Amino acid sequence: MPVAAQKESFRVAQVRSSEAGEAYCFHQASAADDSHIWPRTAEELKALANDGCLFGVWRASREIVALVYMKLDGSLWELGGLTVDSSVQKNGIGTVLARFALANTIGYEQPWQNGQEIIAHVHEANQSPRNLLVRLGFEHAKPVEVPGDVAPASMKRNAAGNVIGDRFRFTPDGLRSLSRWFNDEFDGTLGRTSDVVEFDLTPATIEDIKEALAEIAQAMPPASTL
Repeated sequence: MPVAAQKESFRVAQVRSSEAGEAYCFHQASAADDSHIWPRTAEELKALANDGCLFGVWRASREIVALVYMKLDGSLWELGGLTVDSSVQKNGIGTVLARFALANTIGYEQPWQNGQEIIAHVHEANQSPRNLLVRLGFEHAKPVEVPGDVAPASMKRNAAGNVIGDRFRFTPDGLRSLSRWFNDEFDGTLGRTSDVVEFDLTPATIEDIKEALAEIAQAMPPASTL
């Protein structure tokens, strides 16, 4: 009989300030090979970690395997920088991490109550995140163009030398779907591999997040009234 594959375990948590250097090395290695990613500096990731806005996934061996951030710019919270190590791609851990980051930000920052939006940006030539964003509850908002003298030199440009992409917006239906996923659908494992996922929310608990999401989703008016 074939031997069953050994299940892995992953910890999903905010990146602590002391872990920002490790997170930067992971981000830098990923961004260096991808001209669709807006690379962040070590100082930017340190600031995000200090603000509780940088989130990661670690193996039981304490190796970081995924990273994402929620960055506040004016009245916009951007979900960005999602990178997943090739060894765990397509097992669903990136989707879980993105949901964790969204839930944490919605639960603690309450964007809609503060007149803020949650958005994401995707390079025009980058197709892989688009289906993920739709699954998460985003919708296309508008095309965006970043002047070439503003965008990082590593990013792919069009014939005019500018970086072209699309902005996506997180929807009230996305919030309700997120609440259902945490409260009713997620069983603590990855569906494709049955690997175990542990959320680390110290000093809060996952029950706190579930309750907060349910309350905010219930209070959210239908999309047509926003």
